[in-house]
Amino acid sequence: MTGRPVRRRRVIRGRYRRRRGGGASVGRGAAAAVVAGVVLAAAAHGPARAHVAARAGPGAAVAVVAYARAQLGRPYLWGGTGRGGFDCSGLAVMAYRAAGVALPRTSQEQWALGPRVNRPRRGDLVFFAGADGTRARPGHVGIVTGPHVMVDAFGTGYGVRADTFGRPGDAGRGLADPVGFTDPLRHRRAGRR
Repeated sequence: MTGRPVRRRRVIRGRYRRRRGGGASVGRGAAAAVVAGVVLAAAAHGPARAHVAARAGPGAAVAVVAYARAQLGRPYLWGGTGRGGFDCSGLAVMAYRAAGVALPRTSQEQWALGPRVNRPRRGDLVFFAGADGTRARPGHVGIVTGPHVMVDAFGTGYGVRADTFGRPGDAGRGLADPVGFTDPLRHRRAGRR
């Protein structure tokens, strides 16, 4: 008698799975359909605008800065976007994702996305030539958190940290002369899709 209820539960669970579509394979198919839809929608809107997501409300800059600050102390990882650590552009991608905005993956693509601004505000991106870039194709990016202050993932051995930029004392780290600033949130404020 004790073996019978266990057996019955297994049958009921099996029927439930069959009615729900058989388990994990359905989830993978649905995920593939969503990815295909996103790719098609991005292609329809052109390369630069495809990177900007549908929502970036008035608190988006606050969300970008809050996410970046929450990562302080995390290790630097070249190509990293979170789990094991961040690189500079990976930190920017994830901070903007937290605010509902999708950015391209590299600092060069983020610079090209723009739009450029002359006077940076909290949440804007600040770009530097960096060791692997140029003034035309910056190799380093940080997230502006205040006047001459940013959060960035500078390089191996530094991790994610608050850093200063645009001052004479920052020259030794290559941060004294920013290439420029962008405000990716402006795409949403202007109503572009």
